[in-house]
Amino acid sequence: MQVVFDPTGFPLWVSDVRPGSTHDLTAARDLLLPALYTHAAHGLLGLADKGYTGAGVGIYVPLKRSPGGPLHINNRCYNQLITALRAPAERGNALLGRWRALDRVTVCPQRIDAIAEAALVLTSLDRGSR
Repeated sequence: MQVVFDPTGFPLWVSDVRPGSTHDLTAARDLLLPALYTHAAHGLLGLADKGYTGAGVGIYVPLKRSPGGPLHINNRCYNQLITALRAPAERGNALLGRWRALDRVTVCPQRIDAIAEAALVLTSLDRGSR
């Protein structure tokens, strides 16, 4: 399941669920990245974790350490900035993750879709009540 967050970390959209054998980057290329590329061309950039290395234009990920040794100080600083900027998205993951119905779901993907969408709606309603 792919999730899009606003700048404060609030979840805005959840994708359809793919089978468990589907890599995150493959699912993102199918469901999310084509829309993000359009916005990236206009200056809106995306942040992702190291699993999305190679996602394409406008998607910033932390740099991986090369086999030869530690990262250069500039690259470590870059990684810290990316991690700090991604912190609101981690908050968004926590907001969605608090719904127990999403813990260890073993039903078919179509039912997981409905559960994820319901969690998004409930999270939105809960935000309005605070």
